[in-house]
Amino acid sequence: MLVVAAVLGATPADAAPDDLVARPLVLDDDAVELRITVEINVQPRFIGRPLALAPDAWWGISPRWTIGVIHSDASVDQIDSTATFCVRQSEISTCDHLYRGGGIDIRYDALAGSLAVAPRLRALVRDVSPFKPAVALGALVRWTRGRFTITSDPYLRLPLANRTQGNRAALFVPIWLAVQPAPGWQLAVHAGYDAELAVLRDGAHGPFALAVSTWLGPELDVGLEAGWAHLLGPQHDARHGTVMLSAGWHR
Repeated sequence: MLVVAAVLGATPADAAPDDLVARPLVLDDDAVELRITVEINVQPRFIGRPLALAPDAWWGISPRWTIGVIHSDASVDQIDSTATFCVRQSEISTCDHLYRGGGIDIRYDALAGSLAVAPRLRALVRDVSPFKPAVALGALVRWTRGRFTITSDPYLRLPLANRTQGNRAALFVPIWLAVQPAPGWQLAVHAGYDAELAVLRDGAHGPFALAVSTWLGPELDVGLEAGWAHLLGPQHDARHGTVMLSAGWHR
């Protein structure tokens, strides 16, 4: 599954494996999730360029802690085609060299139930040329009622070097509205707000995407998300769309 499923992790022991909205925010102890995401630019005249192939992996190191190695735009809640690895590069985007960087994702299960909270720390290398290290401080928050969920992952991204070369502090407030219409299926709307701190009012972006994910069996799920990173806001861009396809294996 994509985006919503990517942040929810593996199925708890007391829930059916196809009960997607009941998945916890962290993995069970010693559980593993591997995910590969294909990110495709669908901007007119530039279909499929850039195209990124991004692997992510998470491991439940204890009943409350999950650690992961991340590369995809989805792992930082973004709708884009600029992740590692840029297999089809483009000079019109930041996906202009093969390897752009990755990160470490650490989550803690602070609160479970209909209201779930998991504080989250991500150490990121946003690019390697120029080098753009950063940390992202925030928390996953999810409210569940029946077959409906509202999930958010607000975080503050703080640069550690090269601020003058595009590595700026920024605020991200993504939100997903999801429903499970049938066992093993989930539909979601991905929206939110993000902006660099220096231009919170005039430089804000409003992402928008639609996502569908399905459970194919005890260990496999797939997802599709299509939308825009900057559809709304003062700096809106309705031309630069992205399609993201993902497949996940977990045990």
